Amino acid sequence: MTFPLFEMMAAALSSQGNIWAGYRKNRADWFPEDLKEKHGPNHKAKNVYFAGCTASYVENDIGMATVRLLDEADVDFTYLGEKENCCATPMLVAGKWDLFEETMKKNIQAVKEAGADTVISSCPACDMMWRHVYSEWTQKLGLEFGISAKHYSEVVMDKIKAGEFKFPKNRMKPTTVTWHDSCHIGRVSKVYEEPRELIKAIPNVHFVEMAHNREDGLCCGSVLTLIKDPPVAAEVGKERLDEAVENGAEKVLALCPCCEFQLRVSNDKKEMGLDVVDLARFASSALGYDFPDPNPEVRKQWAVFEAMIDLMTPQGFADLMGTMWKELIDAMPLGMGPMMRLMGKIPGALNLMKPMFPVLFPKLLPLMMPKVMPVMLDRIKARIPMPDCMAEQMPDMMPKVMDNLMPHMIGDVVPLVTQPMINYLRGKAA
Repeated sequence: MTFPLFEMMAAALSSQGNIWAGYRKNRADWFPEDLKEKHGPNHKAKNVYFAGCTASYVENDIGMATVRLLDEADVDFTYLGEKENCCATPMLVAGKWDLFEETMKKNIQAVKEAGADTVISSCPACDMMWRHVYSEWTQKLGLEFGISAKHYSEVVMDKIKAGEFKFPKNRMKPTTVTWHDSCHIGRVSKVYEEPRELIKAIPNVHFVEMAHNREDGLCCGSVLTLIKDPPVAAEVGKERLDEAVENGAEKVLALCPCCEFQLRVSNDKKEMGLDVVDLARFASSALGYDFPDPNPEVRKQWAVFEAMIDLMTPQGFADLMGTMWKELIDAMPLGMGPMMRLMGKIPGALNLMKPMFPVLFPKLLPLMMPKVMPVMLDRIKARIPMPDCMAEQMPDMMPKVMDNLMPHMIGDVVPLVTQPMINYLRGKAA
């Protein structure tokens, strides 16, 4: 069994092409109106900017700032808009290879239809897919690929080194910044120097290194750690941010949406008082552009994210079932509901049945779930502050999630729900 949250991501990706359960029709809402004619989906170019899910739905400033920076550097590029899908890194990690392959093929087709042969990414995971994984998988599958990949920091630095672009003087107050090396763009893709060179090319910026940098850079604690154990992730994030405090930095610059998300959450939880800023946003702000503050949306999405992680555990599901015993007992097939209620009135009867529950529950629950799903969705909605788009999709997503999770998790859930169910049937619980 994979991490349970990946099941929700898979359902969202299958339906809307992204892992945040946003609507596909809203994927391109962040794209600047004044750049649509020059760089929008109707423009043909050899370069495609691939925004990724988090820049498209959560940290919009990353996408906005990246296209502004590329445009200022006179890079000819197009954007896929609604045809862009998740890069599918989470599906590869989760072992959902059919969905990964399907999504990869859609992305490759969309890039080729745009007339492009180079993908420019801002997200390191997306970069890793286009730079390494897609190439390996298409070769394995016997498919034509022929697409190269670059990070925007490499593209902009090429322009600067060629004398085709230069950051002008700005009115920024002198600022001390440090740099967080993201695992995927660093240890996987070996892009270490270009982001640093880009920072140093901006006037009024003093750059300081963290103690651990480049190949020795510390992980932010995001992705698998964050999904499996958020408290541990916060400690890992704090350890990374401690190095920024120690070197006197005012701002921590990063280029990975997941790192930025995680470092902001750690910064808030541990009250570090640092400013975590996306590199493209920082660079484009130096060019005079303003962008929306991503922090409110990050906090809102994290509240959903964290609540979902808690829910999708054996204890989380047991607690959820504890709010709907009436509906669960009523939904038992073959007249077992009335029989269970009768047994609850006979002293000792349910205790005698206890050894049967690990056998009965795995057989009964799949038959009960369709009947109780509307109630379950109401209970989940009451517990988790979901955005409207996610809440509207839950009736389609949650049955798929439960079908995939429960066969693997039921053995851990049954011991947690047995006594509470007996208590309910005996009239000891409401």
